[in-house]
Amino acid sequence: MHANKEYVQELIKKHNWSQNKFARQAGVSKTTASRWLNGKRGAGRRLISGIIKAFPNEPLDKLFFLEKPLPNGYKNKANRG
Repeated sequence: MHANKEYVQELIKKHNWSQNKFARQAGVSKTTASRWLNGKRGAGRRLISGIIKAFPNEPLDKLFFLEKPLPNGYKNKANRG
C-alpha cells in the first residue's frame, strides 16, 4: 500500500491546514509529516494510520494505492529470475 500524496495534499489544502496541523491531526511528528510531504521519505505504518485518522471519512482507495495480488503462477517483475 502506498499513500496517495497528491490526494492527501489536496485534502490538506481543502481543510486549510498547515503541515503542522496535518501532523497533529495524524498524530505524527512535524518532521515525519514534512519529510513525507516533501518527498524525502516514504509513508511507514505510523503515517499510514495517521492519514486514516486525519481523514476518517475519505475512502481508502483514494487515500492509498492498494496493491492487488497477482493471479497464481504469475510473478511481478522484481521477482523474476
